[in-house]
Amino acid sequence: MHEGGISAPFIAWFPKQIKGGNIVKGTGHLIDLAPTFYELANTTYPVKLNGITTNPLPGKSLLPVLTGKSETVDRGEPIFWERAGNRAVRKGNWKIVSTYPAYKWELYDLEKDRGENNDLSAVNTEIVNELSADYFKWADKTGVVDYEKIKPGNPNGTPAFGLEKGAARRGNVE
Repeated sequence: MHEGGISAPFIAWFPKQIKGGNIVKGTGHLIDLAPTFYELANTTYPVKLNGITTNPLPGKSLLPVLTGKSETVDRGEPIFWERAGNRAVRKGNWKIVSTYPAYKWELYDLEKDRGENNDLSAVNTEIVNELSADYFKWADKTGVVDYEKIKPGNPNGTPAFGLEKGAARRGNVE
């Protein structure tokens, strides 16, 4: 969830579309690759396939950034992550991270602190609360399952960290 494992360069080569020798700063995510490829192929993602309604693609095309027509991806909403109870939200320069099992949000300004060394959550509670609310709306919309319900148990069959059943997982900073 922290930048050390997910922040990486992206190299793209397409001589008739992407100008060579440039470094472009922009935020992209794995979810943006399919929309980018569909746009490059000049086609659209199917709304239905074999009579089945598909889920819309969550990402946005990176082509405007890759071709130099824009400096940012016009996303309209933050980028969200969740894996094994760990979660994060990126919106502009701000990023909140919560590492399982603590479920405490940390806040970073990635423009000033790319290494995520200075947690600003205590002094920017309104930003933490806004991004936390965005996360839970996204989690509900996309069907994220509370990790406590699906994680492997310890050898005696009880939850691994002894959290009480129904313990609060959501929390704003006060």
